[in-house]
Amino acid sequence: MDAAPWDQTFEGTVRAALPYLEPDEPLLPVTSLTECGLDSMGMIQLTEVLERTYGVSFPPGTMPTTAFSAAGTLWGAVQAAQVAQRSDAGTTRAGRLAEPWPT
Repeated sequence: MDAAPWDQTFEGTVRAALPYLEPDEPLLPVTSLTECGLDSMGMIQLTEVLERTYGVSFPPGTMPTTAFSAAGTLWGAVQAAQVAQRSDAGTTRAGRLAEPWPT
């Protein structure tokens, strides 16, 4: 079996939120999170943990419930947030570098 596309931190974090996923059952990109017991409250808690763990932000209303349809979809949302955050940080730094020196 191929290695999961995510890191062990994501694996452990998501597994902890899935009460119906057996410890010996693999977490695959196609694993349905809701079928494994993730409910709406769990989605909120998992979002908060992922934000803290990966240093990203999912502003309210920007994380659609479809992101929680499968483990691979959720990992894609985390990766997209990381890319967006790096892009925003680069724009901010570039903008500061382009500002004139104060007189």
